[in-house]
Amino acid sequence: MLIDCDNFFVSCERIFQPLLKNRPIIVLSNNDGCVVSRSAEAKKIGIPMCAPYFKIKEILKANNGIALSSNYELYADISERMMAFLHNTFAEIEPYSIDEAFVKIPFKNNIFTTASEIRKEILKQIGIPVSIGIAPTKTLCKIASHIAKQNQKIYQLDNTEDIQKILSQTEVSEIWGIGKHTAAKLNFMGIFTALELKNTPNKLIREGFGITLEKTAMELNGFPCMEIETPETQKSIISSGSFETEINSFEQLEQNLSEFIDCACKRLRKQNSLAGSITIEIASNRFSSTHPQYNNFQTINLPQPSNNTACFLTAMKEGLRKIYRRECWYKKAGVILSCLENETSGQLNWLNDGYKQKKEQKLMNAFDAINNRFGNRSIFFAIQNNKPKNYLKREFKSPSFTTNWNELLKVN
Repeated sequence: MLIDCDNFFVSCERIFQPLLKNRPIIVLSNNDGCVVSRSAEAKKIGIPMCAPYFKIKEILKANNGIALSSNYELYADISERMMAFLHNTFAEIEPYSIDEAFVKIPFKNNIFTTASEIRKEILKQIGIPVSIGIAPTKTLCKIASHIAKQNQKIYQLDNTEDIQKILSQTEVSEIWGIGKHTAAKLNFMGIFTALELKNTPNKLIREGFGITLEKTAMELNGFPCMEIETPETQKSIISSGSFETEINSFEQLEQNLSEFIDCACKRLRKQNSLAGSITIEIASNRFSSTHPQYNNFQTINLPQPSNNTACFLTAMKEGLRKIYRRECWYKKAGVILSCLENETSGQLNWLNDGYKQKKEQKLMNAFDAINNRFGNRSIFFAIQNNKPKNYLKREFKSPSFTTNWNELLKVN
């Protein structure tokens, strides 16, 4: 089964704000730019995906609609709750994105009933409506999920006649994993539908496109070639952002980068990893005609892999001094933590002070424990802003109902 949340960002907003129900609602991208999520009501009045906000602002207002800025903190937390529920319910689960996951069912009897119960339970416990596609393979499951979203919310695609009919109506460009260039090449060969790809000899597909597309064709034929996969630990961690206004201060740029490092190191510790190097990136506004264009980066290798925020702050200062240009104005910056390894199985430097490393580990554990218990930024490093700074324009952001003590839902 592929369990996919309906209009996920909008659905997250509606959990805590009942007044948003039955109204056209859109969620905007970074800096309130374009539409990235729409309610069913917004789709009905003709608001397209990725439309710039300034173009659809009046349409939304005329239909009593509401625009919201992206509330990433809320969406990530609801997603974690959703995946935790699925992990507790199914033995095999593969989170595919923030709002969808594959799960493997060990039985075939009453699978539709099981899907119905799961859908009701997710709505009851999490508050999110979902669509469920059911099929013998992942590729067919993706197609079934697409049909489920359009119609009855649960669609089971395992009957031979149904599969033939649906695949004959599905263009190759709509198949999971097939991009526009591959689709164009298939069209050139006379393969326009999923059914035609399904019936193409495997040898011809492998010779022309490789084993990946051959697996896709086999999955269309009902032979599972893509098993449920356990998510791998990230190989690098990126934290970056654009500023509302351009910066011409070394100290301000240093402070902004410290916020990105704090965010990246939290993610690093959450996955129980250490990083061996940090890359600092800074860039000017490429659309500016009044200031010189400049972008640069610097990578600093740590003496010993670490997840101590202080170590990366020190390295950041060293790297920033090497690439900072006083005559430039900066619009964007970021950090990349790389050379990641597991904190329990990483390679140790024999010159390293083991006692110091354990002491640093205990310090960061205590640091995270305090912030988790008493709220984010209960304690922070002196280089950081004393108030959390948001570098994105989020004029219409709703409260972070589940991740900020000061923004909890108030009940009269």
